[in-house]
Amino acid sequence: MMPKQAAAQGNKRVVQLSGFVAVGDSLYGVTGVSVYVPGTNRGTQTNEYGFFSLPVLNGDSVMFSALGYKKQFLKIPNNYSSQSYSIIMQMQEDPTELPIVDVFPWPTERDFEQAVLNVKLPDEGRATAMRNLDPDRLRELFETTPMDGSGNFKTWNQQQIQQQQNRYMYPTISPFAIPFLIKSIMDGDFKSKKK
Repeated sequence: MMPKQAAAQGNKRVVQLSGFVAVGDSLYGVTGVSVYVPGTNRGTQTNEYGFFSLPVLNGDSVMFSALGYKKQFLKIPNNYSSQSYSIIMQMQEDPTELPIVDVFPWPTERDFEQAVLNVKLPDEGRATAMRNLDPDRLRELFETTPMDGSGNFKTWNQQQIQQQQNRYMYPTISPFAIPFLIKSIMDGDFKSKKK
């Protein structure tokens, strides 16, 4: 070690920095925050509850960094004489928005347009497409199809209930139909045919 570095190290005292890293003003600890002194090999990470402990020197600048949070700095005072330093570090969220990336299976937009234009539809597909574009058919769909989310949900729910009733429930008999059923049974309409 060179004499100047040794003299500089002689003025420094080791301080045990420990504390808790939280999100904003809450008491929720942040897991995996890097706590280190830049330019040195001294550092650690917060545990699963947000606690950490790290030996530093007085005068050190300590950095706290984690993905999704702004970097925070702590300066240990030069004249700090105690052997321990405890803190609660509040990390501020910093969401990063990435630009939108469009992924196409074709190298260019022009190639994509050509592929769409070159699609060959079978004749029956064209007939169905033309029938779906028929103005009378479109008017009928417009009048019978619910146009908002609650209407769509109501129709879907009714269809589900009807399917369950058809699958699991016995059909109900109106009390007014009983005389006709009795007459049909008496006349032998429901008797099984013997071979």
